[in-house]
Amino acid sequence: MNMQHSMSCEIFQRLMALVYPQVSEEYRLAVESCRRKLRGLIQEKHCAPLILRLAWHSAGTYDANTKTGGPLGTIRNKGELSHAANAGLDNAVKLLQPIKEQFPILSYADFYQLAGVVAVEVTGGPSVPFHPGRIDSDEIPEEGRLPDATGGSDHLRTVFYRMGLEDKDIVALSGGHTLGRCHKERSGYEGPWTKTPLIFDNSYFKELLIGEQEGLIQLPSDKALLQDPIFSKYVHLYAKDENAFFADYAEAHLKLSELGDVLGLIQ
Repeated sequence: MNMQHSMSCEIFQRLMALVYPQVSEEYRLAVESCRRKLRGLIQEKHCAPLILRLAWHSAGTYDANTKTGGPLGTIRNKGELSHAANAGLDNAVKLLQPIKEQFPILSYADFYQLAGVVAVEVTGGPSVPFHPGRIDSDEIPEEGRLPDATGGSDHLRTVFYRMGLEDKDIVALSGGHTLGRCHKERSGYEGPWTKTPLIFDNSYFKELLIGEQEGLIQLPSDKALLQDPIFSKYVHLYAKDENAFFADYAEAHLKLSELGDVLGLIQ
């Protein structure tokens, strides 16, 4: 049995403990057709990093204590797009909107999370399970819930623990920075994390271990992963073993995309 198949089996077994909501056959077919359209758009426009960031920021506002925020499609609203951490994501919303209009049956909440899954897959990353059934909300979460690039390990734990995620998830999701680059006008930083910013692999961790290099960027929040002994353990593992990274990333991405009771999950 190969590692990719083993990884899929492990995730499947964990999902067997959950009961997902049922959607209509029409809805299910719309999801699959939309997936194909998204695949074509992301490949044509080379926009996987931007689309993945949209999905992450849509979901990453969840607060497990107040049961607010999360992947409810609220990021389509100008009020949330105006948050400083979401600078530039209006471009992602505009880019995706023509496809969304072809599938009015789909919720924005499902649509944006499906787009994030496709962005990972078309760039060579792991297959992340997707379960439809999210319902849109217009209740915009308060600003300041997303990670700050200048934060250290304490900040990362505060943000991700608030979502209900754990240390392994923090490091695995950080590996998603293998895609894309920073833009000075959006974050104050400039440059890609890896030499291949349109390929999803474990390069982020390899570059992190090498240290600062001309032409590549390492944010304070990236360096914090090496400075913390628990985080560092995962950095070294993922730099050495891409299959381990892919397995943990797929699990963390799935958890992020289903934060809260957006799917009415029953344990």
